Amino acid sequence: MMADAEKAVELLREGKVVAVPTETVYGLAADALNPQAIARVFEIKNRPADNPLICHFNQIGQISSYVKNIPDSTLKLMQHLTPGPVSFMLDLSEDSPLQFATCGSAQVIVRIPDHPLLLEIIERLDHPVAAPSANTSGKVSPTSAQMVAEDLGVKVDAIVDGGECRVGIESTILDARNAHEVIILRHGNIGEKEIRDVLPAAMVRDVKPGERGVTPGSKYRHYAPDTQIFGADSFKAVAHERKIALLLTQESLDAIDVREREKFVNHQNVFVVLGSVKDLNDLARKFYSSISGVDRLDVTQAFFLRADLGDSSLAKALQTRLDKIISH
Repeated sequence: MMADAEKAVELLREGKVVAVPTETVYGLAADALNPQAIARVFEIKNRPADNPLICHFNQIGQISSYVKNIPDSTLKLMQHLTPGPVSFMLDLSEDSPLQFATCGSAQVIVRIPDHPLLLEIIERLDHPVAAPSANTSGKVSPTSAQMVAEDLGVKVDAIVDGGECRVGIESTILDARNAHEVIILRHGNIGEKEIRDVLPAAMVRDVKPGERGVTPGSKYRHYAPDTQIFGADSFKAVAHERKIALLLTQESLDAIDVREREKFVNHQNVFVVLGSVKDLNDLARKFYSSISGVDRLDVTQAFFLRADLGDSSLAKALQTRLDKIISH
């Protein structure tokens, strides 16, 4: 069932679960203060019980009501980068009603999404919403209402269609509780450059394995289609395969001789061009729809032709997703 913002709020108040748009990917939203609704999110997604949910708010003041405090360094980043594709780790206040969404953790991941429909829903509900990606756990994150419907179907109580997501990959997650150090727990569209623009004196680094417990998207295989995708270091390594899909960048495709391309396609193979390294924003926006499209092809397996995406935050984010997709 499709729903507008008003209907979505009505359903959320009843403890229902509604797929909602964000600028990153579609989320599976429940009233973050309703334990039964939170349990339904885990059930619908078939999500591991130790994988916490990000809680979405419509303003900084609303966040303050549920956490011990917002450190100055975190507050500065929030003021400059939100609403936007970035989330923050904060310490929960004692007996916080968000403990169900955080799987019992003493910390919560919060974010203020940059999508008018979701912000309207949260404001009308007057509660934060817990909203992991609106997909079956382990599968490709949806960037359109159609992708949600194809995966979850009638399992979800309603879908709010807010168009295609403009960012296309999950939010960056930061731990900026320490004034002198910002830890990137999950790479996304916002990275070291944007952090340093706000906190020029802070040290910015990636999280070390196991350092901060489980953050959303960090522990389990994610983002993958049903078709297995393997890594390939060169076109030559897969050139003689049959009935496969080869995922690659536009630059990698351009580097393959035209006659070799024709021979490859004549073997019932398919090229899936993810986009250009010169425009990672466009590549990211189309990334999940390109990946999910592999399942609709008449192929037995797929390969990703490895490429250097660069060292920007977005490049690291895309590489992280690819690493989780590729079968080993």
